[in-house]
Amino acid sequence: MNQQPNLAERLPDQSSRHFTPLLQPDLAGLYRRRAARLRALAEGHDHADYLRWAARVTEAQASLLPAAVECRPLAAGAIPHAEHCLALLDRLLARLAHDVPAPVAPHLAAVRGLAAEERLAATHALADGRFDAVAAAIAPLLWSALSLQCATAARAMPAPGGSNAEAPACPVCGTAPVASLILAGEHHGMRYLHCPLCESAWHMVRAKCSNCGSAADLDYLSFDTAEATVRAESCGVCRGYLKVVSLERDPHAEAVADDLATLALDDAVAAEGFQRTGFNPFALPV
Repeated sequence: MNQQPNLAERLPDQSSRHFTPLLQPDLAGLYRRRAARLRALAEGHDHADYLRWAARVTEAQASLLPAAVECRPLAAGAIPHAEHCLALLDRLLARLAHDVPAPVAPHLAAVRGLAAEERLAATHALADGRFDAVAAAIAPLLWSALSLQCATAARAMPAPGGSNAEAPACPVCGTAPVASLILAGEHHGMRYLHCPLCESAWHMVRAKCSNCGSAADLDYLSFDTAEATVRAESCGVCRGYLKVVSLERDPHAEAVADDLATLALDDAVAAEGFQRTGFNPFALPV
């Protein structure tokens, strides 16, 4: 694993540049890019089957967008219209019922076998961050329905008011990020943290810890070179880390897909004594 020093002195100053505090990409396009990226990353990958399964779940989410009706505004840890979330879960399971990979079949059956109150309790546990209360094998399916609902709700509400101060958690729903994205195009070179629940992205300047805000002791870790598309930004102050995914280096990269395909990097960074400050919806914490 390669370790690169603090790059703050080489990064452009963003303090005087125009930026949009909150981005909410079109969900159909986001799901399409994510599924395509997952399938591309699956080629030759040690966990190719799981990456392809994640792509199928993502495609199922996209197919349900017309059914994901507008919901009332979100609050941190809240589930708007819980009954509708369960209906979306049923539709998601129906979309995934055909040509089920053998390793996945028991987990789909387990979700189908849950009573409505059990599904709701498990979904509430995930929304509250009590990931250990839900079996790891079924949690991503429940999360996918919850995320679809919350992402739709987030786009049906006004942008959060008040201060645009950068925060370690999503300003829309209060969820920890999956990764940082370094954008290209209109927001070239700027960093946005991506929410794995409501699929919003919020701005944070580069070269400071996305968790504690310190710029005093940052390192960038990767298996490749300093120019790797995916690196782990680790902080010696809070001992946290979050991956940075660069669209400058690969325009096809996507936060959830590239993070999921590089879980081996998480193991290596954790072995150095750092704790991840966010999570991936297809690899929820246990």
